Amino acid sequence: MLTAVSSSKFNRWMGPTIRMSLPSFSGGTEFNPNLLKYSCQIECRVQPVKPLKVSREFSLTNFDEKEQQSLQDYGGGSSHLSKDNKNEIQNLSTYVMLSKPILALRFNQMKMQVEAPIVLYQCSNSLETNTVSSLP
Repeated sequence: MLTAVSSSKFNRWMGPTIRMSLPSFSGGTEFNPNLLKYSCQIECRVQPVKPLKVSREFSLTNFDEKEQQSLQDYGGGSSHLSKDNKNEIQNLSTYVMLSKPILALRFNQMKMQVEAPIVLYQCSNSLETNTVSSLP
């Protein structure tokens, strides 16, 4: 059930505490062939807030070098892309940023605990995979 929160109460009401467990995996690469599983426990307060208003278009030229590389890795923002592809990516980003928000939340008092990784698969070399342990 949703309850309306008046705008005057937005800044005073801290919202409920939520707890999440987020699994994460890494490895399985040429440089780190072992497959590792991490567990991240998050606890925080969640508060509904008014969405921000986007008043200008999104520009691909505002990215720093690291963000440009990230876009390139996912097929966007590269200097190797045609002008049409860059325009398509920019238009899509603008549509998303200017679309009507469904929900806006503020996360406060966040606590995170990341546990030591569990080796799911251990490799003697990058070409061979042996099972060492499984999920509990």
